[in-house]
Amino acid sequence: MLNPNGKGTGVSGLTSAVELLRAGYKDVTVIGQYIPGDKTIGYTSPWAGASILSFASSNDTRLREIDTDAHKVFKELAENVPESSVIHCPGIQMAEFEDKAGEDSMWVRELYPKFAEIPKDQLPTGVKFGYTFETYTLSVPKYLDWLVEQVTKLGGKVERVHPVNSLQEVIDSTGCDILINATGLGAAHLVDVRDTNMYTVRGQTILVDAPHIRKQVYRDTETTCTYIIPRGDGTVICGGTMDTVNKNLNAEPELTKAILQRCYNAYPELTHGKGVEAFKIVSVNLGFRPGRKGGIRLEKEVRADAATGKKVTIIHNYGHSSHGYQSSWGCSQRVLKLLNEKSIVAKL
Repeated sequence: MLNPNGKGTGVSGLTSAVELLRAGYKDVTVIGQYIPGDKTIGYTSPWAGASILSFASSNDTRLREIDTDAHKVFKELAENVPESSVIHCPGIQMAEFEDKAGEDSMWVRELYPKFAEIPKDQLPTGVKFGYTFETYTLSVPKYLDWLVEQVTKLGGKVERVHPVNSLQEVIDSTGCDILINATGLGAAHLVDVRDTNMYTVRGQTILVDAPHIRKQVYRDTETTCTYIIPRGDGTVICGGTMDTVNKNLNAEPELTKAILQRCYNAYPELTHGKGVEAFKIVSVNLGFRPGRKGGIRLEKEVRADAATGKKVTIIHNYGHSSHGYQSSWGCSQRVLKLLNEKSIVAKL
């Protein structure tokens, strides 16, 4: 009997577990130092928006395909699984810079329903291009709980474990035949992975009470990203940052003020036009996204125990940066495909 063990209780690990269970794998256990419900800076998934967009460049064929596959699943959830909290949500994207040569930010016309380019003469001052669209948003706490529920309903388990130093430690302690490595930033520290391509992407956001907001809004400059993401539960995420330099583990008050000002400037309806002082702040959030040079690592590795000869298949699924939710189902489908392939490719 196969004994898969998902290392990582974030959105990538949980979604991979659901995919395996639906495919008929048995004895699936998702383990992690933190589990849904925990709120700590060491656990990235709870701090997401989360909006289901694509962060793929027009030249990144692999991520475009991953996100396209994921969108099909989120469409199904939005239309038929209300308990997942996934909803259809219209949006507007604006950029205060032109695309670089050879890049086409509006390739998403192929992905997003109801896509429409905004005519140049209708763009706000300073905006170079923009478009309206429809995708999906979700309530992160409810969605993570829903994923856990799917794992347990399908016969799997979600368990809290002490911090581990290596994948081999997990293999030895569980006796698993299959291990899904969805450790995010942990991949840089596991002694038998040591992925030096990993880096942190600091994200600071503010959760506000604004039940009247039904549209997601994005306005990007060369140095800032401003985003407004309704969760469908009356709260809205206002962001944010994608900082690869700042390692401060505490939310910065001045940055909070700057983010709220940018969000208000982009969409005054947030406070009914009453100014930044009228925001009803629920919480200030801080998390570190698992960035990776070269993009997501989706690879198979097979290890054999020197003493017994027992083989363990490892599937690496980490390095999703700021698009963990967006690419979760597409990556999990590829985890399953890798398990079913005979070829072995493992490299950093």
